Amino acid sequence: MKLWVSANCKMTKWKIVAICGTVLLIAAAVVVALRERLQPVPLPEVPVVQTPAEVRVKAVERKPEPSDHEVVEASAAVAIVCGADSATADRYEARNDALRSIARRRDLPKDDVEALLTYLRSADDAMRVERVAALKNDVMNLLRSQEPPVEGLAETLIVMFEGRGISTHNSSTLNSPTHPHPPAVLDYCIQHLGAMLDELDEKGRLRVRAVLVKAAKRTKQPYAGTALYSLAEDARATPSQDKELKGLALALCKPEANHAARIAAIQLAGERGFADALPVLRETLSSPSRDAVLDTVCIGSIGLLGNADDIALIERFKGDSRRSAAVEAAIRRINERAD
Repeated sequence: MKLWVSANCKMTKWKIVAICGTVLLIAAAVVVALRERLQPVPLPEVPVVQTPAEVRVKAVERKPEPSDHEVVEASAAVAIVCGADSATADRYEARNDALRSIARRRDLPKDDVEALLTYLRSADDAMRVERVAALKNDVMNLLRSQEPPVEGLAETLIVMFEGRGISTHNSSTLNSPTHPHPPAVLDYCIQHLGAMLDELDEKGRLRVRAVLVKAAKRTKQPYAGTALYSLAEDARATPSQDKELKGLALALCKPEANHAARIAAIQLAGERGFADALPVLRETLSSPSRDAVLDTVCIGSIGLLGNADDIALIERFKGDSRRSAAVEAAIRRINERAD
């Protein structure tokens, strides 16, 4: 009896396995059949005739339009940056954080761009001067990164530099009126205008060059040296404009020029091979007054422009740790040219 039950159980198990296997095979067949029925029927191939007027679309990624939420967030951040929020108007950290939140945006709405341009032109701000300058420099960077380029940005920087029509701000006049923007902001204006030269059409380039020349002629102002280097980087400069650059550089090399601007001019004179600057460089190193930075720049440019007769002059500074490296480099350059 026990043997029969055991055998019967075994037979029952084999029947169950066989039945389950059959069911699975049937189910699989049904799934395959359903998939085949759900496959779309291929359309007949139709020959495409290309016409001469066919437009070929470039395979470039389309930049998605900003969502309404992104636009609202950007506008709120711009308001804080511009000091329109009374709770944060005098807090540089808050306004800088707001600017950083949109620093990578290349598609700011037109109203936000206009608000930032208006803020740049404004001379009123609750923050300290140096913080205003830093923030406005970052705003200029943000506007310069927009796609397409912001129309009127160059003109805004020019208006800022010219002081809203103040034309008597002349470096040669000690009692010139106070400019509405601090020198650091004007320096940033010059830097960005110089960086935009290659991006402008010829009319715009000449307009910016005229402003840079005007800035370089203000020999008492620190931004004169910045303007000089901006002009030097003009890739489309003509021979006459290069000659103009040389005259501006030589004027800024003189002792009466602003100290920072003079250092920039002396360095540029060496880089550009303006040998006419040598007399003032020799005079500077021979004078009793000393300035480590000025001496170093003069020594470096003499190394680029001078001759063997200048070695005795610059060797006087060989024992000074702040000038010795420049002396050795200058003597090496002079000797290399002599060889």
